[in-house]
Amino acid sequence: MWEQLERYRNHFLQNEIKDVLKPSSINRQQNKEWSKAMEKRHICKCMPYGCSSTSTHLQDRAQLAYGWFALPKLVKELDSDVPLTHWKAVVSLTEFLSNPLNAQRAITEKDIVRKLKNAFMRMRLKLHKEQYREVEMYLKIYNILSRNLDGAEHIANRKCLRNEFYKIIKNQEANKDGLASEILRNLTGKPKVLGIFMEDPENFAALAEIFNQDPCRPHYPLDLWHHLCHLLEVAPEQAIALGFFELLHQRILNRLADFWDMATKAFALLLRCAEGQRHFNAVDGVKLLYDIFAQPDEEKPSMLLPQQKVQNWEYTVLALLNGLHSKRALWRSREFTQLPCYVGRLMESAMAATVANPRLQLYCLKALRELGVMPCTKRYIVANWLADICQLFCLDAEAECARDSLVDWLRRDIADSS
Repeated sequence: MWEQLERYRNHFLQNEIKDVLKPSSINRQQNKEWSKAMEKRHICKCMPYGCSSTSTHLQDRAQLAYGWFALPKLVKELDSDVPLTHWKAVVSLTEFLSNPLNAQRAITEKDIVRKLKNAFMRMRLKLHKEQYREVEMYLKIYNILSRNLDGAEHIANRKCLRNEFYKIIKNQEANKDGLASEILRNLTGKPKVLGIFMEDPENFAALAEIFNQDPCRPHYPLDLWHHLCHLLEVAPEQAIALGFFELLHQRILNRLADFWDMATKAFALLLRCAEGQRHFNAVDGVKLLYDIFAQPDEEKPSMLLPQQKVQNWEYTVLALLNGLHSKRALWRSREFTQLPCYVGRLMESAMAATVANPRLQLYCLKALRELGVMPCTKRYIVANWLADICQLFCLDAEAECARDSLVDWLRRDIADSS
């Protein structure tokens, strides 16, 4: 009777080994193995003794740090000589100032930039010992304030702050260099503040020291690249004098990691001045860019590292567009008959890509217009690409205007120079 009841458990095992063990023996063995497995599982679920820690979320924040009266309270505690009180005020300010209204009030009424600068410089000059992570929190507050026009202007007018931001990036201080780069990007993203930066040549020199410190460094913070591009847009000659052309040319020539992204964009911005055109012709820049365009066809995929494969052709086409402003570059482009084909394929692929890129399409249309200045290249474009350009679906109004202008120009007689 009992053996018959035992057969109702573990049907698969009972059927497989019924001639070897009795049903009761099979069930006992299964219970034993199950107990061993559950013991291991219970051990994994239990937290080792001493590893659990209490959350410090409330301990790191000032009491009642909300409401209209919170700002005077936090500013007062910011001046406290008690490290814990000061720390709580700083952490609470990072959250309180996230509201743009609170940030504007703190800048105009409480002069928060100056008070925070005093505390920040005491830590940086080692006058006060950093007991928590005060410097990182100061940078977070400056990051919030730099998004405000008044706050950005107050920060940019303090040279000591600008110098410290560049020092943090140069020393690659963990968890701080990214924040400092974002602050600089926010500052120079505003035309009025960008003018303040350009008045002091030491800012550009400090940025050049960062990039020349290790020319083979594979990656820089993305915000630092944007900060550099903001400066290059208004002062490419100054950047070339500081050696940025040679630096960026070597990064592209040696195919450093993600060379096709921000490094190529900065290189393209350098070509917007006469000095940049002279340097571009001296290093045979048209051949350099042609090799990049021809890379997927001429080289085996296995010969390229993952970060050497061009994922976005926008800035490469922009570099070609900016580099064709000189007659020497145009004459050199005649020797690369496949160059219009590469640009034309990218023009069509901009629409078929996973994420449509209207700027790539616009740059390709403008590049074809520049390449067509040479009569032989224009005849080639008319014979092979005019029909495709006429049927091109444009991604935005600016690209549509560029397409119509290009089609009208291509349909004119080559001898017509009007």
